[in-house]
Amino acid sequence: MAHSPVTTDKVISKTENLGLRGLCITLIVLHNLVHNRVPFDENEKWFDILNADYFINHIFEHPILGSISYLGWIGVPIFFFLSGYGLSKKYGNRIPNSFLFIKDHYLKLLLLAVPIILLKNIVHATPPLHVLGELTFLNNVFGDYEIHPSAFWYLRVAFQFYIVYALLLRRIPVKWLLFFSFVVMCSFLLYDNNTVKTLKFHFIGWILDFSLGVFVAQHGQWLRRIENIFCSIALLALVLFSSVNGYAWYFSSTLAVLFFLSIKRHLTNRVMLFLGTISAFLYVMHPLFMELWLFWKLDYMNGNLLYIFLSVCAYFLVCVLAAYLYGKFYKKALALMHGAFSKK
Repeated sequence: MAHSPVTTDKVISKTENLGLRGLCITLIVLHNLVHNRVPFDENEKWFDILNADYFINHIFEHPILGSISYLGWIGVPIFFFLSGYGLSKKYGNRIPNSFLFIKDHYLKLLLLAVPIILLKNIVHATPPLHVLGELTFLNNVFGDYEIHPSAFWYLRVAFQFYIVYALLLRRIPVKWLLFFSFVVMCSFLLYDNNTVKTLKFHFIGWILDFSLGVFVAQHGQWLRRIENIFCSIALLALVLFSSVNGYAWYFSSTLAVLFFLSIKRHLTNRVMLFLGTISAFLYVMHPLFMELWLFWKLDYMNGNLLYIFLSVCAYFLVCVLAAYLYGKFYKKALALMHGAFSKK
């Protein structure tokens, strides 16, 4: 029997949800700036042993910048998890009209993506034939994995999840969905890096994180058992180990999700809650300012630490301000868009 919406208490409260979003969007925004400026390259969509070796051998020379650059991407999978959690909690297997569901979420994503679509087409001179793929979030399907600005690939994958959830995933019993997703991730061990990279630019590459969210929405009482200092330390150690081990790496994103879930009760301060409320807008706005900050030829490895600190703080604060303002515009524009479609 497929899953239905549950009405019991949420295992992830609204404040915990926002706190998770706030912490993870902070990691992502800082990561996308720093990893363009330091030699600690990430292992986000495929595992490169050279990147892992460099991190191991040089992390104590630049512990903060190196960690943000190499590990900051682990903020991404929590959003796939929360997407699966939210969809399962809200809809279960009861979506009256899959087409309307997909259309509504497409319009929300399209409006959200306006800033980076403009940036990509103006600054990076995107060929006209690619514009249609961007407006429909289908460029990944056609093999266009170019990710400048860096936030765009996530929106494409998010749209794929909306489609497959409405048409397929919601109909599968949650325990079987989680099991099949685990098997899929295990099968990645058989592929080369190019294939894994391709899959990571599609929903299938993040299916385990999303399915875990669907599962937790229906069977999440066990989360309380990992919310202690011992589990948090153990999960953090597993995240670090999986980030430098070629076999465990395939499950590093899911281990990161579990680590964040283990500390979610400690993320409900005002700063994290505020950042969580604007996380979607911060995600699409930060590439614009990241492009500008890259023109500031500041040596992050050997430069003045005060200048580096002030540069990163200024970048983050400007991104936050822009995201806050864009959020106000987005909500008004979305209301107008819904009004126009409802009249039709």
